[in-house]
Amino acid sequence: MDRLRIGVLGVGVQGNLHAQVLKTIPEADFVGVAEADGARRSKAEATFGVLGYGSLDDLLDHVDAVSICLPDHLHEEPTLKALAAGKRVLLEKPMSISTASCDRIMAGCPDPDALMIGQILRFDPRVIRARELVRAGDIGEIWHAKVWRSTSQAVGVGIWDRTSVAWFLGVHDADLLRFVTGQEAEVVAAIGRNVLSPGTEDVVHALLRLDGGAIATMENSWTLPHSRPSRADAGLRIIGSKGAIEVTLSHTDLLMVPREGNAVNMDTYFWPSREGAGASNLRTELEAFIRAAISKGPSPIPGSEGRAAVALVEAVETALGKQ
Repeated sequence: MDRLRIGVLGVGVQGNLHAQVLKTIPEADFVGVAEADGARRSKAEATFGVLGYGSLDDLLDHVDAVSICLPDHLHEEPTLKALAAGKRVLLEKPMSISTASCDRIMAGCPDPDALMIGQILRFDPRVIRARELVRAGDIGEIWHAKVWRSTSQAVGVGIWDRTSVAWFLGVHDADLLRFVTGQEAEVVAAIGRNVLSPGTEDVVHALLRLDGGAIATMENSWTLPHSRPSRADAGLRIIGSKGAIEVTLSHTDLLMVPREGNAVNMDTYFWPSREGAGASNLRTELEAFIRAAISKGPSPIPGSEGRAAVALVEAVETALGKQ
């Protein structure tokens, strides 16, 4: 097999991004999308020139692999169905909304290489370089760390009825901290505050302890004013006995200033350009998944890694008194 027949389940924001990139990868035979919403399905058919199916069952007959881009709480059932059908699965993060659900997914995946979790930060060149420095011992023993991620309040408005800021943003940083340091972490305490949403925390600060003895903080919020040019503020700082690293993961490197309206800092790392071509972290992630599937190689990010990130977020939620 030199090309992978692949489809996308769910064509909301994330599913459309996956479809946009898949159309441009030579090793991908982008077959179609599965989407229950008829209007979304028709739009995807017209936009990407592929077939639209009303259900995952209909799509599975035509693909070797599927990218699952449904809301977090809907991940488990279709993942198990696709795995049972012998398909390779790329499952968007978070793997699921509880460790119990993650365990059920892994139990239904006898071949661990069949499942990859889409932790996109692992494909960011800035993160990869930071990991190399830390793992090589360039900063020495890790003393303390800080990881943070904040987005515009407009992001929260669209999703806070079905998720939390810890799940939506914290799952990135939980995985980032583990990936760069190579250490496990435990949640010591967490505090949150509700300032915008109807009833969930809009800002959460968690205190963690790494298994090497270092302390770390993880800060997440969706409280930035939408008028702020950069609608994402994120980064990682690690202080060690021999030095420190600081990684800026905000959207700050391209500024669009219209004659009328607000200036906007645009992302140039994570997501594809309008045409879907060129370098992006999502493209690198999808290429890694496709290469592993074609070669029948190991999963670039196995389910056990996705579960570990979920476990940390679950512990933050517990510390907040929500579980």
